[in-house]
Amino acid sequence: MPRRRSGQGDRRRQIAAAAARLLARQECLDIPSARRKAARQIGCRERHGLPDNHEIEQALIEYQQLFLRESQPQALKRLRGVAVEAMRQLQQFDPHLTGPVLSGSADGQSPVQLYLFAETPEEVLLCLLERRIPFEERERQMSYASGLRNRRPLFRFLAGDHAIELVVLPQEDRSNPPLRSTSEQPDRGATLERVLGLIESVQTTEP
Repeated sequence: MPRRRSGQGDRRRQIAAAAARLLARQECLDIPSARRKAARQIGCRERHGLPDNHEIEQALIEYQQLFLRESQPQALKRLRGVAVEAMRQLQQFDPHLTGPVLSGSADGQSPVQLYLFAETPEEVLLCLLERRIPFEERERQMSYASGLRNRRPLFRFLAGDHAIELVVLPQEDRSNPPLRSTSEQPDRGATLERVLGLIESVQTTEP
């Protein structure tokens, strides 16, 4: 039994590493599709025992540190700078940064994802209209610690070459935040002050 468990652990790590490569090379655009493709490539047909989202995200960060040690930190710093500008423009909604740009696994193509708090989604919509920002309106399903799932409005637009996604949360989500998809832990996001601190901590290599 110990050998079997060890073999399962090795296979799990192997799939996580393969999924990370697919994500880093942009052969897959999200963790679930990367996990499925990596499992097929390795010849694993079982659905149980696959690496979870958090394991794949950590494998991706390790891959970036090994093979993208110059380009990825620079891209991450640029994206966090874009996040800061967006957060300053949207201060009335108490923006919080979330997603790969916060966790550190983002690349140059990753969207900047922000949580906004508003009484109604229309407040954010009107703000974008007043600023004449072209946007797409979508929804995102959010999971909560209680087991509930709710669909929240999402506004997506471009700031230069970078995509920004605004997820509008009700005020009660401040005390009951949605869960991170990569860890199933409450995701409170990062304030503007914290994001500024993160930018200072990113080490970039000068050309």
